[in-house]
Amino acid sequence: MAQSHLAKWFPGRVEHYYREQKRGYSQRQVGAFMAVNYQTVGRWEQGKKCPTVGEVLALAKFLKIPQELSDYMEEIARNESRKNFQSDRRFNALCLQFAEMYNGLIHKWEPLFIPGIAQTKAYHFNIVGEAEGTTDEQLNRGWLFKVERYNALLARTDNQKVVLLISETALRNLRFLSEADRTEQLERLRYLDSLPNWEIRIVSALHPEGGGAFSIYRADGADFGGPAFVYTEVWDDSWCIEETDRIARYDDLWRILLGKSITLKEYLDDRRDGLAQEHP
Repeated sequence: MAQSHLAKWFPGRVEHYYREQKRGYSQRQVGAFMAVNYQTVGRWEQGKKCPTVGEVLALAKFLKIPQELSDYMEEIARNESRKNFQSDRRFNALCLQFAEMYNGLIHKWEPLFIPGIAQTKAYHFNIVGEAEGTTDEQLNRGWLFKVERYNALLARTDNQKVVLLISETALRNLRFLSEADRTEQLERLRYLDSLPNWEIRIVSALHPEGGGAFSIYRADGADFGGPAFVYTEVWDDSWCIEETDRIARYDDLWRILLGKSITLKEYLDDRRDGLAQEHP
């Protein structure tokens, strides 16, 4: 992730989350422990400055930051001067998670599945698990990650805007679930769609342009929002795309797909009987 603004933003978001939401410390308390002034802590949290390796190790111990997160923070600190931190699939997923907690604008397009943050347990294990062929351990870890993201999004009290564009294919696959599980998943979608600043729309038209899933994140005025980026993935890799011109192309694609969409309510009202049918 050469010249990555996300890599510079990430350590401060982790520190802020564990300082404020997990431990309940003030910036002054952290600064006193670290022997720095609170303005330095603020610069970390705003992504203006990366903690050094020594500072990361001390922060991890003081704030009880999990090893996985502190390892990434340490690696970023070690490479900060050379700007050549290399991301991996897991780090990209963690950037997605923290962007969902802090960025003001979240746009997600899913051509095959209901987005992870909107899935029920039955959908995750019986639809996604069957399609991806992952191990039980991977399925369980993936579900816990989705639950963390879901709870963090619902706990937000700011005015973030979340829009989910879902292909009709994802909803048609509900026929592989039991009636109770289908009902639970549809109720989850209806509930999220009813929340302030949330919107779920269905693309029932052909969408050859949008063959792969992607998410767009922007600070959009959020106090601690991070740099704009697009998250996308394939079977064995993922990317956090930060180049302005490439993000603009995804914005164009988003508008095309949005123009083909209808509201969740409109879709469900028109197709209630079809979604009720089980797979033979």
